[in-house]
Amino acid sequence: SSGINAEYGGDEMNWFDRDDEPEGTFNTLGLEDRSSVEGETHDYLLKLVRTEVYDDNTEEDIYPYQYTYTHRHFVGHHKGKPLPPRIFFRLDFSPLTLKYTRVHESVLVFLFRHLALIGGTFAVLKLFYNGAHVAKEGKFQ
Repeated sequence: SSGINAEYGGDEMNWFDRDDEPEGTFNTLGLEDRSSVEGETHDYLLKLVRTEVYDDNTEEDIYPYQYTYTHRHFVGHHKGKPLPPRIFFRLDFSPLTLKYTRVHESVLVFLFRHLALIGGTFAVLKLFYNGAHVAKEGKFQ
């Protein structure tokens, strides 16, 4: 059976078939085992966090949502008897907004940082080498 999914783009909702998902999307529950035991209860939890990403170069805000999900399945029992099968869908919307700012640095800052890292590495290696050489020569007093 093919499912119906939705994609929100601006002011309109675009519907598409599971087989025709737009490029760049993925079905996170697509790899879940769909077999079920009689009387099994399924519990889906989806947590959404609003995110604001500000790009310093383009001075543009983007508002994606980050999410995590979990799926539990079990056979419920009450007083030793199995409960009828149930499905729970729970949504948890976070009241907090994560804010990121993309800051692009110049090529010179990038170059100087990496040269400083390489220079510091050679300086420390030179100290260890000289210490080992002094220890080998036995010139400790």
